[in-house]
Amino acid sequence: MTPEQSSASAGAASLRNRGGVALLVICAALALVLLVDAAVRAGIGTALLLAPWPLLVLWGVYVVGVASRVRAHTDGVFVQNLLRTTFAPWPRVRRIDMRWQIEIALDDGSRLTCFGGPGRRRPQRLGPGRTKEDANGDADDAVAALRRAKASAERVSPVPPIRRRWDLPAIVALLVLVAWAVIAMLLTRV
Repeated sequence: MTPEQSSASAGAASLRNRGGVALLVICAALALVLLVDAAVRAGIGTALLLAPWPLLVLWGVYVVGVASRVRAHTDGVFVQNLLRTTFAPWPRVRRIDMRWQIEIALDDGSRLTCFGGPGRRRPQRLGPGRTKEDANGDADDAVAALRRAKASAERVSPVPPIRRRWDLPAIVALLVLVAWAVIAMLLTRV
């Protein structure tokens, strides 16, 4: 069972950057408007030749803003940074800290920076007569949630290894879009 499959049954907590999905929806709506406009004005064939470019932008927004995430499971933590995924069992996690992003120190000496999780924000400037508000509450809550998940994890023996993989569906989608863009460029140069 993969970490993604076990999360559905175990009720895993997923930590994401808040603005990624909203940015993807806005970009998708804009790309749809542009492609429909191209199809109406110049025809479907021209819209198909133009389509890979806004779709490549959507792919980039998806990989950076939506796919990158941190997910706590009962047996470990799953981190996706851009196209690279890492699953570290809780016994392999030495420390969970917050710098600018969540950082997880592993027992093999490596540090795993979580680009997709909540990040630390600058403190807000306050005017006269205002009190300081905690601008980093979400980030601190995320670290606390990961630490609680690690503390409540069951100890297993032997400890499974850290698994690092590439996000193959996203890479295949990128290759398809690049091939489509190359074909579109070759067809317009003839």
